[in-house]
Amino acid sequence: MDTNLIEYLREFLSKNDLDGIIINSTNEFLVEYNILELNSRYYITGFTGSTGDVLFTNDKIYLFVDTRYHEQADKQVDKHYIEVVKMPMTQSFLTALTQTVPSYFKLGLISTKVTKNFYDCLNKNLTAKNSIIKLLNTDPVMDFKKDEIKKINYNIFNVDKEIAGKTPDEKFLLIKEYVGEKFNILVTSLEDIAYLTNKRSYDFAYSAVFPAKAIINENSATIYTDCKISEIGEYFKIAPINEFEQAVKSIERSEVYIDESQLSMFDYKLIKDNNKVLQSHLKLFKTVKSEEEIEHLKKCFKRADNALKVIYEMINSETIYTEYDYYEALVNAIKENGAKSLSFKPIVAAGSNTSIIHYSMPSKEKKVEEGDFLLVDYGGYYEGGLATDTTRTFIKGTPTSEQKAAYTSVLKAFLNAYYTKYDKKSSYFNIDKVARDTIYKTAPEGCEFSHSTGHGVGISVHENPPRVSSSDISKTKIIENTVFSIEPGLYKEGWGGIRLENTVYAKVEEDKIIMKSLCHFPFEIKLVDLSLMSDYEKYYYMKWQANSCIL
Repeated sequence: MDTNLIEYLREFLSKNDLDGIIINSTNEFLVEYNILELNSRYYITGFTGSTGDVLFTNDKIYLFVDTRYHEQADKQVDKHYIEVVKMPMTQSFLTALTQTVPSYFKLGLISTKVTKNFYDCLNKNLTAKNSIIKLLNTDPVMDFKKDEIKKINYNIFNVDKEIAGKTPDEKFLLIKEYVGEKFNILVTSLEDIAYLTNKRSYDFAYSAVFPAKAIINENSATIYTDCKISEIGEYFKIAPINEFEQAVKSIERSEVYIDESQLSMFDYKLIKDNNKVLQSHLKLFKTVKSEEEIEHLKKCFKRADNALKVIYEMINSETIYTEYDYYEALVNAIKENGAKSLSFKPIVAAGSNTSIIHYSMPSKEKKVEEGDFLLVDYGGYYEGGLATDTTRTFIKGTPTSEQKAAYTSVLKAFLNAYYTKYDKKSSYFNIDKVARDTIYKTAPEGCEFSHSTGHGVGISVHENPPRVSSSDISKTKIIENTVFSIEPGLYKEGWGGIRLENTVYAKVEEDKIIMKSLCHFPFEIKLVDLSLMSDYEKYYYMKWQANSCIL
């Protein structure tokens, strides 16, 4: 922990007449996987999780983390300085923050790092407590650390129509047909811009995007970026990113479409009052994958499946390896099988570390020994800039009956969620319910299924929509050719955890919605207890294994 930074922030609060400030994990483009050098929250706490924000006050530092990071946060932060607020699966950061902020509190929010939607909800909640929000245009942590930040050079490449399915011009015309004759759409999601332009870059950690913003109107799409990019299409223009602010300010008496869940408050405040602000649904265009994208993903996952074989071979050998040995072998295998980049830092956890859902620091000392689980969660990017995501749990040696019972419970949850034929009115919520209802009936005592059942997969490994969870956000109808994960899990602190994740896509067949898996890696035979399965679950299991890749 940097005590000089702590003192600097305390002085910042005093100078700005604030009682506290939110320190975010994201950057000004609101990315999920922010590199640590640009992660303000990391400098305050030392916590390396991909999500989790801080409330910094004069006398306390609160780190808010969801169920995926409870154990990791406990291990990484100095509890003399930091209080870890462990949010249950059903609680949002917004709700937890509202409960923590006292009445008559003056809270600073960095306007470039919070969305319009988050600001509106928090402002309503805090107003009810007679507290106020002051928007700040700069991040004091980044100001303090500016000399340590290195510039990233982005090498941008094109994705061919044979993979993307449509050219940028065809996508522009489709959007224009959908929206109407006179409009302006503000686009600040990097994934949306990558989709629209068919351009990608692997220079920012665990992503396929490049820094840019865009304004689309009925005549053209202007991409604002400082990156060197080649011509996009007939309807596209390229301008420096510092011109975006003035371009938004110059829009008058028009319909301006925004996504409140993605647009920062800084950018929102640029819009003049004489415009009519409407909700943009641009992100839905990339949610439904083209047939070409589906075919490309099949090839990507085949290579990803091949990469995982190295783990199977290592854990079934007589040699004792460390977590880091497995991690290093996996990363090499992913790249040797054609991946251009990783879609996230692989999780390679052994023994009791497997209960840390997003375990991120594979140890060179932790050996994988007889009776240990080995949980491996990994993914990569290939030629098309679309992510893969797969998880398997292995066992070193012979499992205990408790380990087999827990694994079989997770497997049953996946098999039922995957093989169920859903009617056309079904939602992603229904998929989660099938998995959750199955696992709750058979989970060993003390084991918890403490995360959502799945998430969208696309240009981002965590694409939204869709989301497969027990929350209201998942109560949208399943759409054909949406790609998402089904990943039930069980975890018990000090004992270990199991997760089985397959990325699938939805298809309509004979008036039913069925799932088709992109991943075909087999399940761990040693951990399956067939006596705990119904006849139809045994049939599902045998069917999967028969259709899986050959080891």
